[in-house]
Amino acid sequence: MIRKTLLSFILISANIVGQNNSASPYSSAGLGEDSFNGTQATRHMGGLDVLTDSIHANLLNPASYAFLKFTTYSVGVNYTNNNLASVSESKNIELAALDYLSVSIPTKNFSFGFGIVPFSSVGYRIQSITENENQNIFNRYEGSGGLNRAYFSLGIPITKYFALGSTVNYNFGSLFYRTGQYIDEVDNGTFMTHDSSVSGFSYQFSAQAIIPVGKKYSTQLMFSYQPLGSLDSQNSKIYYTQSLSRQTIIEFTEVNLSSSGLEKTNLDVSPTTSLGFGFGKNKKWFLGIQYDYTKSSNFKNLFFERRNISYKDGQKWIFGGYFIPNYSSFTSFWKRVVYRFGFRTEQLSTIVNNLPMNETGISFGLGLPLAGLSNANVGFELSQRGTKESGMVKESIASLRIGLSLNDIWFIKRRYN
Repeated sequence: MIRKTLLSFILISANIVGQNNSASPYSSAGLGEDSFNGTQATRHMGGLDVLTDSIHANLLNPASYAFLKFTTYSVGVNYTNNNLASVSESKNIELAALDYLSVSIPTKNFSFGFGIVPFSSVGYRIQSITENENQNIFNRYEGSGGLNRAYFSLGIPITKYFALGSTVNYNFGSLFYRTGQYIDEVDNGTFMTHDSSVSGFSYQFSAQAIIPVGKKYSTQLMFSYQPLGSLDSQNSKIYYTQSLSRQTIIEFTEVNLSSSGLEKTNLDVSPTTSLGFGFGKNKKWFLGIQYDYTKSSNFKNLFFERRNISYKDGQKWIFGGYFIPNYSSFTSFWKRVVYRFGFRTEQLSTIVNNLPMNETGISFGLGLPLAGLSNANVGFELSQRGTKESGMVKESIASLRIGLSLNDIWFIKRRYN
């Protein structure tokens, strides 16, 4: 038997936050591809969460809310081009999605925020062809859906330079997978679907310190911990035979999952620990480093198991910062722009075909001042993931990310005497 594998990648449309914001074949692993790694200002610095200031909400560091001075309305969108390449084929896929919606509000004794962000996304379609005795056997693998995350964060200042924070996340959404097989010149194909409705809570705790060094400089320290979370999954599994020419279902069988204990299962949100350190000159420049460790080696999806996928603990290193030529310039707009840059390297939690997965990315962006203290953040992110070895796929990803951070000075009624 001669086996030939052709990979074809078909865009599955992106619609709402966190749903189908992926075109990666690796999104079949775990809960899907991670969809949210911070606001655009943070992403333009590689995903650096240690930086805290008074006008930007850092959605992945709840302790940072305690240092906010203004109510902040934040929104972010992205446009992504993903080049998927195997040994024999290459294809570009375009996606556009809403990244986050958030409101952050400071009060006299504490600050809080709430919003919605994508948590994970599944979106792929892969087809392989096996030649056997002059017949082509087609195997198709598809996945779609994802999880959204509604959150509430609280930041409490303990001292002028130190704060604690916590976040409660409600995760919800659906994961859909379909596998099928049919033979060339035979009208009927057999298919199997796995459908899960997922919901549940997860939590995060963080601490942030801003330590003055003289009058112009400061050191920032961050610690964040997301404990193990558990999500409830309501599952259904269906076998059916379909006429390919008429696109009608000929035979349909729903599997009784209660007898095998798979009707209701649990999915873990893996625990993650983050440490960050940064140093900079106030309103001039900042350099930071961050390390994230995710304990994901114990992840299991008993309802939808992939024989070629296993899991290990993940690690990420982030380096990033910014530079402002002249924060208080009245003569030059571009001297007041924040120039951001970042680099990240990751050992991902997924092992595919016994090969560990890695990802590397660089990013850069501009923080454009608007009226008052509001700003627009525009930047690019370039990254690579995977390999062409062992019949796998290498992804080259280019993203345009745009965000708005609107402070409450926009919404104050002006009075005229």
